Amino acid sequence: MRVVLTRREALDCPDGVNIFIVSLAQALADLDHEVTIVVGSLQSHEEYRRLLGPRLDLPIVALSRTPLTGLASAAAWLGAKRIIDRYRPDLVVHSEAVPVPLRGTIVQVVHDLEPRSGRLAPLWRSIRRFSTRRCDYVVATTTELRDELVRDLGMPRRELAVIPKCIELQAYRGGDLAGRERAILHSGTSPYKDPVATIQAFGVLDDPSVGLYVAGDITRPTQAAVDALPDRLRRRVTLLGSADGQTVRMLHGRVRVATFPTRYAIPVASATVMEAIASGTPIVGSSRLSRDVLVNDVNGLVTDTDPDAMAIALRSVLNDDALWLRLSAGARRMAQQFDGFRVARQYIELAYRGARGSRRLGDRENSSGGRLIGLGRENPHSPGSE
Repeated sequence: MRVVLTRREALDCPDGVNIFIVSLAQALADLDHEVTIVVGSLQSHEEYRRLLGPRLDLPIVALSRTPLTGLASAAAWLGAKRIIDRYRPDLVVHSEAVPVPLRGTIVQVVHDLEPRSGRLAPLWRSIRRFSTRRCDYVVATTTELRDELVRDLGMPRRELAVIPKCIELQAYRGGDLAGRERAILHSGTSPYKDPVATIQAFGVLDDPSVGLYVAGDITRPTQAAVDALPDRLRRRVTLLGSADGQTVRMLHGRVRVATFPTRYAIPVASATVMEAIASGTPIVGSSRLSRDVLVNDVNGLVTDTDPDAMAIALRSVLNDDALWLRLSAGARRMAQQFDGFRVARQYIELAYRGARGSRRLGDRENSSGGRLIGLGRENPHSPGSE
């Protein structure tokens, strides 16, 4: 089967959407499907390989070497239609709205509903609504997103599939309790990741036997929060900066706890949370993480993100061996649902359903009486078994 995975934004960034795209592409390739990734931009293949650490050399088509915005982005994606159609894809999986008609079964994956910044944010939101209502399948990556899409798009719940993000489980090796470092890992320094909350909680914890790793660009608020710590604690903080993918995966399996005081308007499934789960690492996280990835007292602890509450939760996971073992076991059980092969097969099944004419959203009539499927083109061929 020929599969195209798209993203409107850049690929050389280790965020959750790109981790998902690379993991899904590798699983599809391992299952003997022909996969191509088409993205808005890719500035450096070397940086992409460093930050995401892909196992396979995946075919990537980048529309630009620099990030595209506004009319330039729209024009590039109109040109991308010709590129993608030449592949004659059986399945196209969009990880962001791409409002052009394409061949094959079209799946729109909704990772979040956070408003994009900039003057054109309302336009892109309208495009997302337009695209998701006209593709063959709409996939929400969490149950909370599905429920919000029911309200946002006015679609019946039965017309929305829930398929989680995925990761490559075999890439994660979590150590047992005896081999774990008394340390905390916080991944991501964007404002919504709230690294300051973790650093302040580390200060309230006030335990010099515990280390703290912070992965992500070293921002001014992050550095200021570290500088505010007393010397005996500040020496125990390691700001990793933009660490490579292999280092981050190694740390997930080495620390005793991972923190996610994340602030989402709608709970989503962060791929970095899945990395902790795959490593058997307990989580201390906010209630704004999806219940699909953090279940209180099963694979971690849900807590308020004020420093005192987070410090209490961290102290429990760091010092209570029985609790750690139970939460780690819960994480390892949960990890199976995020396995790349399992998720890849769910997307392939959508393509087969589309080829059989059982599209969840149904066919639509155009003004001349012809059939419109997905974003406006009838499926020209059935998926093969390549």
